[in-house]
Amino acid sequence: MSQGTLNTRLVKWSFDEIRQGQLWPIAISLTLIIACIFGLAALAERMEQVIVKQGKDALTADTIYISANPITEQNKQFIENSGLDSSWYTRFATMSFSDNGMQLITVKAVDSKFPLRGTLTLGSDEGQQNHVGEGELWLDSRIAEQLDVAQGDVVTIGDAELAVSGVILEEPGISFNPFQQMPTAYIHQSSVDQTGAVQLGSRVQFRAYLVGDEPQIEALKQQIELTPSDRWRDQSSGSRTNDIFDRTTQYLSLTVAIIIIMAATTLVLTCQNYVQSRRQTVAMLKSLGASRRWLVRWLSIQTLLLVSMSIAAGLVLGMGLETLLRYR
Repeated sequence: MSQGTLNTRLVKWSFDEIRQGQLWPIAISLTLIIACIFGLAALAERMEQVIVKQGKDALTADTIYISANPITEQNKQFIENSGLDSSWYTRFATMSFSDNGMQLITVKAVDSKFPLRGTLTLGSDEGQQNHVGEGELWLDSRIAEQLDVAQGDVVTIGDAELAVSGVILEEPGISFNPFQQMPTAYIHQSSVDQTGAVQLGSRVQFRAYLVGDEPQIEALKQQIELTPSDRWRDQSSGSRTNDIFDRTTQYLSLTVAIIIIMAATTLVLTCQNYVQSRRQTVAMLKSLGASRRWLVRWLSIQTLLLVSMSIAAGLVLGMGLETLLRYR
């Protein structure tokens, strides 16, 4: 009998055993193991990608240059010549007044490009928009209630009198203590001087939000000389936001590792069952004169068929599992 004919008969015999159900428990076990590993690993990888993106959205940029002092003209020039997308931001606290009340608020003065990442949703009677225009004033709903104002009413922010453009529906980034923070108002950068709130000794924070390639960002960091009041913030810098994203990523990796360990244990038990199921068959074939080489070939072909079929079925099932978990 030729080698090709022998291999064909061995393959046919292995298929017959699988079809008759003798090896179904082993095939099903392998399929489920592969499906779980592939599905959960794919889901963890996809979630990690989402976490990285959400981390940048939480920063509203790839990196942020932060200073307690006005950003110098030289540093502004470095930023503008860096080739990075940039957005300017000033934050300070001041009093707001209306005819019906007063409220201490946090003012965020931004330019028309803010935010570079994430979503800022502003609502008015005319609809929604995602950027602050010149001369506009957008209030947190708590401020609007406290001051008893509506769209079109005039509110005094520091020394500036601005008409209410609408309310803030969604801010970019993450707010960890919403009940402990002062409510927020958004104005345009061009209105900062009118407020008169940014003076010597005022608690003000100046930021430049930057988006671009990593080499460009690193080159800019080399150009700007930091003072004690300056710092950079990105995903690698220590902050509560970054800690949360890092821990989430670690938990995902730990979950996948536990699944792999459990799958490996199940695989060992499955292999033991396979060996037990083949022992009597091997003994019978030996009594009929089967050589060691023939038995090794038969078991190798059968194992290869089992693994191949389990991988194919497991990948399909794993894709379905990953899709199901992702959209639940």
